[in-house]
Amino acid sequence: MRRETLGLVTLLVAVVAAAQPPGSTALRQAFLWRSLDSWSLPISQAVMMQKDPFASVRAQAAGVLASNVAKKRLPLLVRYMNDGEARVRENVMLAAGRMGRPGLRLAIHGFTDSTPLVRQAAAWAASHGGSEAFEALSGLLVKERNRAVRETLLANLWRLEDSPWQTLAASYARDDDVYLRRAAAFSLSRSGDQSARAGQRLFAADPEPVIRATALRGFEKGKLDRQDLAVLRSALEDADWRVRAGACRALAAHDPVALSPESARNIVDFFSSPHPHLAVSAIAAAASQDRSGTAADLLRLVHGDEPWLASEAFVALARRDVPAVVPVAKSWFESENPWRRRAAARSAAELGPEFERRAAGDADPSVRLAWLSALDDGATQERREVLTELVKNDPDVAVRANILSLLRRAGVAPGPEELIGFYAAWSRDTMPDARAESLIAAVAASKSSEDRAAIIALGLTDSDSAVAAMVINGARSLDLEVTLPSREPRHGSLWYVELAEWVKTPRWLDVSTDRGFFRIRLDLGAAPLTSREISDLATDGFYDGLDFHRVVPNFVVQGGDPRGDGWGGPGFVLPDEPSLVPFDSWRVGVATSGPETGGCQLFFTLLPADHLTGHYTNIGEVVSGREVLTMLQVGDKILSIRPRSGPDPPPHAPVKDEPKQVNSKE
Repeated sequence: MRRETLGLVTLLVAVVAAAQPPGSTALRQAFLWRSLDSWSLPISQAVMMQKDPFASVRAQAAGVLASNVAKKRLPLLVRYMNDGEARVRENVMLAAGRMGRPGLRLAIHGFTDSTPLVRQAAAWAASHGGSEAFEALSGLLVKERNRAVRETLLANLWRLEDSPWQTLAASYARDDDVYLRRAAAFSLSRSGDQSARAGQRLFAADPEPVIRATALRGFEKGKLDRQDLAVLRSALEDADWRVRAGACRALAAHDPVALSPESARNIVDFFSSPHPHLAVSAIAAAASQDRSGTAADLLRLVHGDEPWLASEAFVALARRDVPAVVPVAKSWFESENPWRRRAAARSAAELGPEFERRAAGDADPSVRLAWLSALDDGATQERREVLTELVKNDPDVAVRANILSLLRRAGVAPGPEELIGFYAAWSRDTMPDARAESLIAAVAASKSSEDRAAIIALGLTDSDSAVAAMVINGARSLDLEVTLPSREPRHGSLWYVELAEWVKTPRWLDVSTDRGFFRIRLDLGAAPLTSREISDLATDGFYDGLDFHRVVPNFVVQGGDPRGDGWGGPGFVLPDEPSLVPFDSWRVGVATSGPETGGCQLFFTLLPADHLTGHYTNIGEVVSGREVLTMLQVGDKILSIRPRSGPDPPPHAPVKDEPKQVNSKE
């Protein structure tokens, strides 16, 4: 196989160099997909492809450059920017944005492009240049007449950091165009600056419920004044449950505030809402408020038959230090149901050292992880001793990785030599996380550039390419300039050739859950390689019986982790396939722990999530059964995911014994 691979690669290079006629287009596409999967497109070959006679090949080559950007590729991107095909120039802008500030000048150059699609991409790219881009972007907004360009620009103003963009965004609160208002509301919702609050209040009164719900996200940050509380009280009575959920989530993010008796009753009434996302949002709001009149209601939920609601109610009571939760915690720690022990573990720090010791010593790693995920960066001496012992001896990879991350953020991680010793001791781990985190922590703790380089080199030569990606991401978070190494692609060369035929047929995914059915239309143009990989996993039954382990109301539903706790994967990592297909409501993305670390976990957006666009692989859209996503709870199951093909997929055929509704997970 190795000889076959090398032989075909040589052939492909020859094809590119000779600029072969149309019959070889599929081969060049295959070569580029293989390059994407190997994290490497040599500059010499990228230069040749810049002259390819077929626009689709040139656009794909520019897209590969955007997936693994580096400053040294900037001159090459400038050459691609002179291409006569808009799709090529759009991908150049994508690369410029992912490059950040170094790509700003190239992005601004795109403002004068004759094609709106390219100017739209340029606006997105320039926003990644930080506050320096404000003047140029505000000038573009004045001159630009294309709605899509202006929408993208407004949705990304929040990236401009310290510039005075908030006033500009707020000025669109009375605009007639609903899309522009939505985009401006999104930017303001991302800001924690009090200067954004006036605009947030304006958008919270918008006629469109999606805009109102989006604006309320901003109230989770900063401080609340009387005007803000008036907005939230009004939102608690909104006709749209998503807006009511947004108000609850905003209240949950703050210390107790003075609520009217009517507002307090509204929150309690939401506990029994038919919309579970509203119910858990109300539970969180109740946890942050005073004790009056809600403890008994929360306790009833604790003893209910919906694990997600019961767990959140338990955590709410523990957060408020309600004495009645202590005997419940003792019984839940003894329960055979892991979800009860996980809920108790999430609150162990509030309940006291006895419960922390129970959580730390639980046989189920998901329980230990639940405890760790609830800890802040600070740690008592007693807790540090427990954590130090666990990181040395815990058999679970994710637990060890989580502990090291926690200790690193707290500034109390072991020294570089001990951390490198951990790396060596964990060489047989089947998951990369602990080895990667040991090296990231060692880099952070090292004093000299030589030591840092040597430690990073260990990660780059690890047998698992995921370790390399994670170490690179960790190094970049420390402002170190590093580049991903090339790797062996996952498949033989013929697989990538066959992909060129596979993408010619429309593809779908039928998802059956224990709350109902929904269908995904795959976006083969935006993410061909990832779409094929996910489809292959689904064909093999990989997803059957896996949980939805993460639900964030008004944001995402996430599932497909074989571990069920957010730390699992399929045994390989997928390359990024970034695109500027927006993460609107009902889009499907691939979850990651940083660039180039995608796998099998899928997330589904419930409201527009523009901050994800261009940074996560967007594989498709939920086109039917959207209401099912709003009913999914943590712990609900994927019964099956089945690929379909063809322009008109067949009607949904339920899997055997598929229930229409499940109310209990006991």
